[in-house]
Amino acid sequence: MRIIVKQLIITVLCMTEAAMVLESQMSAAIVPQDVKKTINITGTVTSKDGEPQIGVMVYVKGVATTTASSAMTDANGKYSLAAPSNAELVASLLGFKEQAQPVSGRSVVDFILEPENTILDEAVAIGYGTQSKLTLTGSVAQTSGRDLVKNSSVNISQGLAGRLSGVIVSNRTGEPGKDNATMFIRGRSTLGDNSPLIVIDGVPRSNEEFSRLSGDEIESVNVLKDASGAIYGARSANGVILVTTKRGKYNDGSTVTFNYDLGLQQPTRLVKMADAILYTKAYNDELAITGASPMYNETQIQHYKDGDDLINYPNTNWFDEIIKPVSVQHKYGMSISGGAERVAYFVEFNGQYQDGIYEKSATKYKQFNVRSNIDIRVTKSLKLGVNLNARQQHKNYSAFPSDSYGIFYIATRLKPTGAAYYPNGYLRGGTNPAVMVQDLTGYDRTTINTINTTFTLNWNLDAITKGLSVNGTMAYDVIGNFQKNWQKNWQYYSYDEVTELYEERTNSYWSTPVLHEYQRNSHTLTMNANVNYDRNFRGHHVTALAGFEQATYRLDYMGAGINKYDSDILDEFFAGSADKDWYSIKGYARETARRSWFGRLGYDWKSRYLVQLIGRFDGSENFPKNKRWGFFPGVSAGWRISEEPFLKQNAAWLTNLKLRASYGEQGNDQIDSFQYMTTYGYTSLSSYKQRFDDKDVNFIIPGKVPNKNVTWEVAKTWNIGVDGSIKNGLFAWELEFFKTERSNILCTRNASIPYYTGLPNSLPDENIGIVDNKGVELQLHHQGKSGNGDFVYHASGNFMFARNRIKFMDETPWGEGHEYMNLTGHPMGAQLYYQVKGINKTQEDLENNPQMAGATLGDFIFEDLDNDGKITTYDQKRCDLTPVPEIVFGASFDATWKNFDFSLLLQGQARARFYYAPLTDPVSGNIEKEAAEKAWTLSNTSSNYPRIGSTVSNGGVNNASFYYRNAAFLRLKNVEIGYTIPDNVLFNKMRIKSLRFYVAGYNLLTFSGLKNVDPETSDESYQTYPQLRIFNTGVKLGTLANFRGIM
Repeated sequence: MRIIVKQLIITVLCMTEAAMVLESQMSAAIVPQDVKKTINITGTVTSKDGEPQIGVMVYVKGVATTTASSAMTDANGKYSLAAPSNAELVASLLGFKEQAQPVSGRSVVDFILEPENTILDEAVAIGYGTQSKLTLTGSVAQTSGRDLVKNSSVNISQGLAGRLSGVIVSNRTGEPGKDNATMFIRGRSTLGDNSPLIVIDGVPRSNEEFSRLSGDEIESVNVLKDASGAIYGARSANGVILVTTKRGKYNDGSTVTFNYDLGLQQPTRLVKMADAILYTKAYNDELAITGASPMYNETQIQHYKDGDDLINYPNTNWFDEIIKPVSVQHKYGMSISGGAERVAYFVEFNGQYQDGIYEKSATKYKQFNVRSNIDIRVTKSLKLGVNLNARQQHKNYSAFPSDSYGIFYIATRLKPTGAAYYPNGYLRGGTNPAVMVQDLTGYDRTTINTINTTFTLNWNLDAITKGLSVNGTMAYDVIGNFQKNWQKNWQYYSYDEVTELYEERTNSYWSTPVLHEYQRNSHTLTMNANVNYDRNFRGHHVTALAGFEQATYRLDYMGAGINKYDSDILDEFFAGSADKDWYSIKGYARETARRSWFGRLGYDWKSRYLVQLIGRFDGSENFPKNKRWGFFPGVSAGWRISEEPFLKQNAAWLTNLKLRASYGEQGNDQIDSFQYMTTYGYTSLSSYKQRFDDKDVNFIIPGKVPNKNVTWEVAKTWNIGVDGSIKNGLFAWELEFFKTERSNILCTRNASIPYYTGLPNSLPDENIGIVDNKGVELQLHHQGKSGNGDFVYHASGNFMFARNRIKFMDETPWGEGHEYMNLTGHPMGAQLYYQVKGINKTQEDLENNPQMAGATLGDFIFEDLDNDGKITTYDQKRCDLTPVPEIVFGASFDATWKNFDFSLLLQGQARARFYYAPLTDPVSGNIEKEAAEKAWTLSNTSSNYPRIGSTVSNGGVNNASFYYRNAAFLRLKNVEIGYTIPDNVLFNKMRIKSLRFYVAGYNLLTFSGLKNVDPETSDESYQTYPQLRIFNTGVKLGTLANFRGIM
C-alpha cells in the first residue's frame, strides 16, 4: 500500500512541475504586444520582376486589423504603419502568395511577392498528355473532384450539371441505379447517338462506369469541345470527356481519409391528381355537356366528402399510398494516399446505398468499389503504373417497372374512388400500385461486376535527347452482368358486404409464375504506345506526339426462361415445369475492333504565338474494307496579345489576353457491326416454321439488306475564342463562337420492304443526313479576398446558346403546300402539333370554324393550316423547340471564412419545350387536378381550358400546341455549408490532420413556369419516376499515418 501511495505522490509532483513549466511558457507567449516597443515601419512591395504592386494589404499578424495596424500600398508600392518591434508583418494581394516577415526591430521591411498558381498555370488534360491552360489553343472545359464531391446525388454524372460550359446535362429520372445523366456537348449534331466519348485514365469507357465513380477518387474532369478532340478521331465527333483519377505523390506523408454522408430524399415535384370529390363532380360536368346522365349522385359524393364509409367510398391519393415522406441514401469511403522515394499510392474503398421512394420498397441500389492506383519509380528514368478498379453493383426492383407502363403509369390512372388497403390494413385486389412497389410480386435484380485494369509505362529518354519520352498503356476491362427476373402472383383480400368478412385470395395478374435469367459478359482490350518530345530552344517551345492504338471488344449474351411454375416457393430453374414447351432460350455474340495511328505537333514562341496540328488515322470493322479507314485532322492557333511589349508595358493589369481559333474533322462509327454484309439468323416466326420428324424446325433467313457503301460520319468543327484575365485572376473570361457541320450522317432510310418480296424488312444505316449546329459560349470568373485573408471567395458563371438545324434527311414527303410539316430546316426532335386557336365556347364557334371530327362544345379550335375547310393530319405544324434546351447556364459561388466554407451552384435552361398532356379521360381513369378545376363546362363557359373526356382535346391522342409547355427553369442545384475544426495540440497528438462537418442540399428550389411536373423529366405524356430533392449531412476525417518505413 505504501508503495502505491509513494508512486501517486511522485506522479502528482511530476504533473504539478509540468503544469508550472507549461504555465510559465504560456505566460511568456501571451505577453501583450503593446508592452513591446512600437516603431514606425515603411517599405516597398514589388513583384519578382521588380514592378511595384498597388493595393497590397500589409498588416500585423495576430492583431485585429485596424487602420493603425495595417496599411495599403500606394501607386509606387510603398506603405507605412506602426507595429511592435517583435511583430510579424504579412503582405497579401489577390493573385500572389501571401508573404510574412518578422520585423526584428527593423524600420524598413520590403516584400517581393511571387505569383500564386492560378487557373492559367493549371495543366489541362488534352488526350494522351497535358498542356498548360496558358498556351491552350483548343476549347476545353474543366472541373475538379473537389467540386464534384459536393454533389449530393450518388450519381456523379448528375454533378456536372451547371458546372461545365458547353455541356448540356439533363437528369431525366431519380430512380436508383437508372439515374445516369444524359450528356450532350454543345447540343446535338447527329440524327443518331449523340453521346460523348468518355475516357477514364487514358482508356475509353462507358457512361455507366463514369457515373459510378465517387468525387473522392476523381482528380479532374476535362471536356474537349472542338478540334482538340480530333486526337481521338473515330469516336470524338460528339465531344470527349477526359476523367483523371487521383494518384499518390512521391516522398509525401501518408494520409488516411474517412468520409460518411447521410442523405434524405424526396421527389422534387409530382403531378397533382384529382381527389374523389373533384373527380366525381368533374365527371358529372363532362357528361352534362352532351346531355348524358350523371355518373355519381349527390348521396355518393357526400359519402366521399364525409369519409364515413371507407370500404365502399374511399378517397385515395395514390401517391400518398406508395411514396414515403423521405427515403435514405448513404455514401461512405476510406482512402490512403502518399508515397515514398520509389512508390506512390492512392487506394480507396467506397460504398453507396440508395433506397427507393416507395413504401415497403423493393427498389434499392447498392455499390461497393475499390480503386488502387500505384506508381513505381523503377529507375530515375523508368516509371511503371498499375491501376486496378473493381466495382460491384446491385440493382433491385419489383417485378413491375417504375416507368414505361409500370408503377407511375398505373398510379396516375387509377381512380381516387378506389383504395390500396381496407380500413383494417388488408391489401385490396386489382392492379394495385401499393403491391406493385413491393417484392410480393416477384423481383427484377441485376448484379454487375466490373474490373478495370490498366498498366502504364513512362520511360524518360533524356539520355538520348532532352525532352524525349516513351509511354505505353495496356488496359483490360471485364464486365459481367447477371439479371434475374421473377414474376409471381400475390395475395390480397376481398370483402363480403353480406357477411362482413374478409376472404384471402390469389391475384391472377400472371397466369403462372415465370422466371427469366440473362447473362451479359463483355471484355475489352486496349493497347497504345506513343513517343513524346517536349523541349524549349531559347523561347521556341516544340512538342510532338506520335502513337499507335488498338482496341478489341467482345460481347456474349444469353437469356433463358421457364414460363410455367406449379409453385412460387422456389425461384430457381430446377423448380420449373419439366415440359420443354414452356422453355425459352436466346443468345448472341458480337465483337469488333479498331486500330489507329495518331500524332500531334505543337509550337509556341515564348508562349506568345501558338500553333498545334493534330491527325488521326482510324480503322473500324464496322465498315467494308474499301471504306474502313478515315483520316481526321485538326489545326489550332493562338496569339497571346498580352505578351506583346506594347500591352505588357502599358497594361500590366491585363494578365492574359489570347485569341485562338481551331478547325478539325472528327468521326463517328456508332452503328451496328457488319451492315455492309448480308447477315443471317434463325427465325421463330410461325410463317417460316416447318415440321420434320414431328419436330418444329426454324429457318435461317437474311437479317438486313446490306449497304456496301456505308462509311464514316464526319463532323467539321470551327471554333474561335477570346480569353482574358485581369490582375492574376481578379476577373477572367472566355468567349467562344462555334459551328459544326455533320455530313454523311448514319441513319436509316424512311422506307420499307414489302413482306411478299421475301427480302428482310430491316434496312441498313446509310450516309444520308446533314446537320448544322452553331452557337456561342461565355464563361466569367471572379475571385477575391479580404485584406487579412480570412475571407476568400470565387464566383463563376457559364452560358451557352446552341442551335441545330437539319439541312438534309430522308423523310416522308408531305406533298405540295405542306412544307411546314417537313423536319428539314428544323432542329432534330422537332415534333408536329395541331395549332390551337381557342375553345369552342358557343354553338357559333362550332359552326364558324373548321372542326376536327367529333368536336363539341369545350373542345379545341384548331387552325386550318392548308385552308381546306377541315382539320386533318395535314394541319399539324413543325415546332422549333425540343426538350433539349438551346440555352443552358450555370453559376457557382464558393467562399471560406476562417474555418467555415460555403458553396452554391445554380443551374438553368431556356428555349426548351416540353410536351406534357394531362390525363383528362374520367372513363378510363383519374384526371389531373388542374384539368378538372379549369375545364370548360356548362357552368364555366368563359374558361380557356378545354373540356375533359373528349378525344378531340385529349393531348395524348392529338398532339396540341396547348400542351407544348415552356420548360425553362432556374434551379438551386447544390448548396453546402461546412466547418473544419481548427488544428490544436490534441489533434496533433492524435495525428488528426483535419475534421470537417457539413450540411448540404440538392435540387432544393426550382423556378419554372411548368408547374405540373419537373421541367427536366423525360418528355412523356405521363408522370415518370421523379427527380429527387436531397438533404444531406456528412463528416470527413483526415489522419496522418506513416507507412514509409515499410516501403
